[in-house]
Amino acid sequence: MAENNTFRAADFSTQEENMKDAGNCADEEKKSGIYFNPPLYTQRYSLAVKYLSEHKIKSVIDFGCSECNFIRLLTTVPSLEQIAFIDVDKNLLNSKKSCILPEHRHYIFKRSLPLHASIYAGSAEDVDFRVVGYEAITMIELIEHLEPDVLSNVTKNVFANLRPKLCIVTTPNAEFNVLFQNSDPTAFRHWDHKFEWNRAEFQTWCEDVCDTYGYTVKYSGVGVLPKKPETHHLGPCSQAAIFHLASDAFNRNQNREFQTSYELIAESEFPYEDNSLSLEDKIDNAVLYSLGYFVKNHRQEDTNLPLMIPVATLAEFPVVKSLCGVDGVRESLLRSQLDLSADGVYVKAPNDSDGDSTSGESDETNFVSSLEEKDNIGQYTMGDEDWDLD
Repeated sequence: MAENNTFRAADFSTQEENMKDAGNCADEEKKSGIYFNPPLYTQRYSLAVKYLSEHKIKSVIDFGCSECNFIRLLTTVPSLEQIAFIDVDKNLLNSKKSCILPEHRHYIFKRSLPLHASIYAGSAEDVDFRVVGYEAITMIELIEHLEPDVLSNVTKNVFANLRPKLCIVTTPNAEFNVLFQNSDPTAFRHWDHKFEWNRAEFQTWCEDVCDTYGYTVKYSGVGVLPKKPETHHLGPCSQAAIFHLASDAFNRNQNREFQTSYELIAESEFPYEDNSLSLEDKIDNAVLYSLGYFVKNHRQEDTNLPLMIPVATLAEFPVVKSLCGVDGVRESLLRSQLDLSADGVYVKAPNDSDGDSTSGESDETNFVSSLEEKDNIGQYTMGDEDWDLD
C-alpha cells in the first residue's frame, strides 16, 4: 500500500508565517511590497513579551515554536523561570536546539532568577504532564495552519486541559491582504494556510472560546503602516487576542494524570546572579567577558602576530568599570593566568594554540567553559542526541 502523505495541520511547523529569522522575514516583506520597522516577527514577539512581563508570568509554553528564536526576547522577561518550546517538526528542532544555549550576554548580565528552557517535539493537540501547570501559552501565527477539526482539538487542549492564566494568539488579518502585491487579493499569504480571518471572524472565535472555557479577551495587533494613515481602517497586518482566565480555576487539571506525549529534544539552564559570589569572582567574570568580546570583534589580518589588548580598554567596559579600575583588571588577568606585557599595560589575547584552550574550540566555547567552571552554572542536557555546539 502506498504511504499516506496526508498530514494534519497541527503536525506541521508553521515555517514562513511563524518566521523566526530576520533575513527570511525581510524576504517575505520584500515579496509583499510592504516593509515593517521593526520587522513584523519582532513586533509579534514584542507584543507577547509585553503581556508576559506585565502579568509577571513565571512559565510559558510556545506552541509552534519553529526555530525557537523567540528565546532571544523571552529571556528579557524578568519573572520567567520556565520556557517550553513545542513543535512537531523534530528534525528542525534537532537542528536548532543550540538556540536555547545561553549566550555571552547571559553570563555577564545575569538574570535575578533561574531560568530553565526545554524543547519538545509534540503536537498542540496533545497534553504532556511535564507542561501541565504552566501559567501562559503563546500561539504566534499558528492557528491559521490548522484544519477545523485540529483547531477544535488544539483549542480544547489549550483552554480546557492546560488552562493557562494567560494565552496570547496572533493570526493574519485578512482585511490587510488587499495591500499586498498579489494578482489575486483574496489569496492566502502562505500555501499551507487553511483560513485567514477578518477581524470579525477572529473575534467570533475568541468570544466562543471565552464563553466555553471561562476566559475574557482583549484585542490587539501589530503591523500597521504609520506613514499611510489611509490604510489604518483595515486594521493591523497580524491581529492578536490576549486571553485571561476569568475564574479561580487556574490549572484545575493539575492533579489529573497525563501521559508523556512529547519527546524531549534539549534543555538548558540559564545563569543567574548568585549573591554568594565574591567581588573577585564577579570582576573575573566581567573581565573575561569583556576580553572575549574584544577579541571577537578585533581579528588580526596577520594571525602570526599576537593580539595585544590595552588593559585600560578592558577597564572601560561599563560592566567592568562598575566593579573595579585598571589595577583591578590587571589583578584579574593575572588570576586568570593570562600573559601581560612587562609593563602591565597590555594583555595578550588567548587563542586556540594556548595551553589552556582545546584545539578547534571557538572563543565563545572557551569563554562559556571558563564561566561554568567559576560559577558551576550553564549545565545543559539533551534528549536522544548529543549536543552540537558548532
